[in-house]
Amino acid sequence: MMTKNHLPNDAASASRKDFLRYALISNVFLIAASLPAEAVERAVGAAEKSCREEGNCLEKFDIDGAVGWQWGGRDRCDATDPRCGADGKLKDAPPEGAGVPQAVDNDGNELKITNIIEIQLQIGKSEKGTITLGLYGDALPASVSQFAEFFGDGIVTTSKLMLQDGYGVSTSPLSFSTGGTLTVIYPQNRLEFGIPSQGISYAKGRSLNKIPDNFLAQPRPNGPILESISKEKSARQHSVAGLLSIPKKGLGSGGTGYESDDEAFASCFEITATSVPSLDKENRKVIGQVMDEQSMAFLARLASSPTKKGLKGIIPGQNAGPPLVKTTIASSTIK
Repeated sequence: MMTKNHLPNDAASASRKDFLRYALISNVFLIAASLPAEAVERAVGAAEKSCREEGNCLEKFDIDGAVGWQWGGRDRCDATDPRCGADGKLKDAPPEGAGVPQAVDNDGNELKITNIIEIQLQIGKSEKGTITLGLYGDALPASVSQFAEFFGDGIVTTSKLMLQDGYGVSTSPLSFSTGGTLTVIYPQNRLEFGIPSQGISYAKGRSLNKIPDNFLAQPRPNGPILESISKEKSARQHSVAGLLSIPKKGLGSGGTGYESDDEAFASCFEITATSVPSLDKENRKVIGQVMDEQSMAFLARLASSPTKKGLKGIIPGQNAGPPLVKTTIASSTIK
């Protein structure tokens, strides 16, 4: 005899499957609802059309169709082709760069360029391009000084004594040239750069097989330097393509704020690929700009590149993520 608390094996199994199925779908919807608007893709791929038309995506456990995500793996164009867009579709021509920003503030007053930075990136095995940036050093001296250190000898937030032998730790100044990368592409919106892991960067830079057990990451900046940087306001609004943006409190204060010291500099700076007024409300500030047409064209090329779908390529349902094609920093210099 069967009671209401005991089900046959097949019924119990079906019940468990239904529970897991709807629990997962619920979590998926919660994740999608919490994502930034520009990071969520609401297209329907070919693989999902059938269940969408029949209205039985949940029953078929087709998450793509239920949520409206387009994975695009089967129909995607060749990601190394400059005409291949972030949506996986082949365009008629590579994207054209926007005009070079004028070096002026919101009131039209001139912003003096005090430093020039060149970042050369390599896409795949052969394609290379350079983004040249100019910094507004007179308008934001503390912020630009920190940024210049990041592209020069490196940032040190621990005691400099830790850099000397005999203190029992392995550490080094934090420099973009020895660990920086293009971390996230927000298609047609902006690019994000940083150092995802200080430990991995340290080990690779010294040809080590693993991160030393005594490795000490540079923590987030604090003290007088942080206060000076925090007081400086944005030189202008994020109103055009080609603007260099950093967190209001400077490098090392991006992300959620809950990252470990090792990942504290994973989200260092962004370059806008269009007007992004939302950044004005996100405690960010503009400290520089792209300097020439070639850089603007390459910026547009990168911003339209296919990405690994999901937050840092992990959570599906987003069109923002790391570059699909391996993209590395070939070199970076500051003048």
